[in-house]
Amino acid sequence: MEDSRSSDGGSERRSSVISRRGTNGTLNVIFTDPQILDCYICCEPLSIPVFQCENGHIACSSCCTKAQNKCPSCTLAIGYIRCRAIEKVLESIKLPCQNAIYGCKTVMGLNLINDHESLCRYEPCSCPLDNCTFVGSTEQLGLHFTKKHKDSAKIFSYNTRFTICLNNGDTHRILKAENDGVLFFLSYTFEIFGNAVTMNRIGPLSSEKKFCYEIKAKTLGSVLSLQSIAKEIQGLIKVPPSKGSLLIPNEYFGSSTQTMLEISIWPAH
Repeated sequence: MEDSRSSDGGSERRSSVISRRGTNGTLNVIFTDPQILDCYICCEPLSIPVFQCENGHIACSSCCTKAQNKCPSCTLAIGYIRCRAIEKVLESIKLPCQNAIYGCKTVMGLNLINDHESLCRYEPCSCPLDNCTFVGSTEQLGLHFTKKHKDSAKIFSYNTRFTICLNNGDTHRILKAENDGVLFFLSYTFEIFGNAVTMNRIGPLSSEKKFCYEIKAKTLGSVLSLQSIAKEIQGLIKVPPSKGSLLIPNEYFGSSTQTMLEISIWPAH
């Protein structure tokens, strides 16, 4: 009777597993301990080839070399016996990009997904307004800003000079390209020797599309100018870095409480 019950239980379990299979033959599995697929030595996700010692401890190829082919868990030799079972598991695991909720449809192997996510063009960006909690891809953010905050940005056209007037107490200004809806963040912060003006583009770090800009501050026949490429940020930044900023010395505009800037932005070729 015990054998019969055991057989029935195994049959039920197999049926349960089969019922979770998708129509394309895939099987959804939940790992209660994801670290089981980490290297015992460097604790990073395993990548093929995977080696094991005679006691079954596993390690990635580079760690076997670093450990001089001696298993740190039991001191037995490691780096000569492949662990084919784990390699088959690694080959079969496919993960969706963590930016899937923002529109990315990429599904890749466990050992490749991190590289993809570091370059994913759907990397989320947050709305640069203090009182807004919206987060989405660059495209989603552009649509959101047009719909919800259309009067909160200075609209400009590429390759066309425009003027920005900053008053005492202003810390930033949001610029929106009329051509494609791309958002730029103009920071204006107090430094020891003056005010630093920094231009950034709101977008993913991996973006291949770059934008050049020129900022000019003019007064009494004197001109300060900076021409550079806008770096990508993913939302509001309170304190921009001084490097890559146009530093306007104190008293450059005399007793005026306003800072007048002439700006031009254009796509880099």
